[in-house]
Amino acid sequence: MQSPSGRPLPRLAASGDSPGQPHPHATFWLLAMVATMALATAATLWWTLRQTHVLAQPHQQNDLWYVSSVHNELARVSLLARKVRAREASPQDLQERLEVLFSTLDTSGRGPHVSTRLQNALPEVAQELDNLRPLVERWSTQLAPLIAQGNGNAKAVGAISADIVRQSDALLDRLRKVVATVHLFSAQEASHARQQLSERFLVLSTVLGGLLLGTALLIGKLVRDAGLARAASRQLVLANRQLEVRVASRTRKIEEGRALLSFILNTSPSDVVLAEVESGRVHFINRPLTARLGLKAPPETLFLPDLLHDPETRERFTQAMDRYGQVDAMEALIGEHNPSWSSLSARLIEVEGQLAHLLWGFDISTHKALETQLRELATRDALSGLLNRRAFLERSTALFDHCRRHGQPCAVLMIDIDHFKHINDRHGHQTGDVAIRACAEAIGHALRDADLLGRLGGEEFAALLPHATADSATVVAERIRSAMAQMSLASPQGQPLAFTISIGVAEMAPHHSGIDPLLVDADQALYRAKATGRNKVLAYEAAIGQP
Repeated sequence: MQSPSGRPLPRLAASGDSPGQPHPHATFWLLAMVATMALATAATLWWTLRQTHVLAQPHQQNDLWYVSSVHNELARVSLLARKVRAREASPQDLQERLEVLFSTLDTSGRGPHVSTRLQNALPEVAQELDNLRPLVERWSTQLAPLIAQGNGNAKAVGAISADIVRQSDALLDRLRKVVATVHLFSAQEASHARQQLSERFLVLSTVLGGLLLGTALLIGKLVRDAGLARAASRQLVLANRQLEVRVASRTRKIEEGRALLSFILNTSPSDVVLAEVESGRVHFINRPLTARLGLKAPPETLFLPDLLHDPETRERFTQAMDRYGQVDAMEALIGEHNPSWSSLSARLIEVEGQLAHLLWGFDISTHKALETQLRELATRDALSGLLNRRAFLERSTALFDHCRRHGQPCAVLMIDIDHFKHINDRHGHQTGDVAIRACAEAIGHALRDADLLGRLGGEEFAALLPHATADSATVVAERIRSAMAQMSLASPQGQPLAFTISIGVAEMAPHHSGIDPLLVDADQALYRAKATGRNKVLAYEAAIGQP
């Protein structure tokens, strides 16, 4: 690697290049050893403290203390029983002392009890204490109802006191032997515990020594690594300075490239924008698109779907981006207040760690205007501005099928200008064109927005009235005929020119398989209207009934 001046940058030696370099694996193993020794020290210390705690508080789990407490409480009960028998104490005091003795013997888990080791080592001691419990419970049970009855049962109380004295003396003798036995056993247990504690302190000392040794090694290694790190840091500072020069040069070139790209995009006729998907933050938008959106300055945020004027197109754009991550040549109106047509393409890319939309488009407003104009020329009659024959037949077929599918009526009007050839021959084709336009305008004013009107050719017009019966269509036709009869045009000679029209009406019937048979019926009614005098409206049903 070289600096911008052509000189090579200083290279940091690899960990295996020199013996003076830090060895990260050695540091790792030293740290692992110290951590292991620390855990071992903690475990050993907890183990030792637990044994010390047991030795320091023998009264909490000491069998000798428990047996001595039972012996002392039984002696107090025996003494109090003698006082009750001599009437120097009350039975209530004896009852309370019996309850204290029973609670001392409680094995429910709330009070002290003989340890498992003592039960296994000296089962006869545990048996003596177990035999005492039911006896104390019997005394307490016998004494409780007598106390409730008052002083009238002094004889019975005395008998119970005598029984307590008699049996407690023998029990006390046996308990003294039990205390001596337990004392000997406890002494042996304490000696064994002290021996274990001494061994644990020896283990703890060994572990602490290992911990101190590991810590010393780790400190030495860290000091050595710190020296090596300072030397490496000086080399990195030098390399960093030379790298900054290269970065500044590369950054300058990138900025120049961005400026050139921005100039090209701003002078391009295409519309370009780059914006984040989630936040809408605009990374770049060129001047042509900013101007088309009617903005004086580039926006800070812009969501690409909001560019689209039509909600349906916006939904298609969003679905395509979510599914495929791109859109190609989608024609859409963009802008909110003054929308214009564009051919849009978009890609989903990542910019600065965020998903962003890159969109570019071309203005196709002129193309769309020409397309609309061509569509109008293809479907509209140039003279009257109405639908031409082909467009009328296509749309009336769809409307006819809709009415038949939903069970709705519809009717057709066939309209023809009377003696139109006479108008052309006498006044010229320009006057005939004026008559055709006037007739188209009058018919259009009389029809609804939902009705279809077209010029089939020459002076013949047709209208399809959805949801209309023959009677309602006849009323509309009569209104059109009356309006035309009252209309007066100026001839080229300045004389008033009046003309009339004839109209045939036909309503959709079950035998009509399509729009063509219905138009044929309306045409037959028109023919009969002309044959019977013109300037009249005649329905198909009435026309076929005439001779």
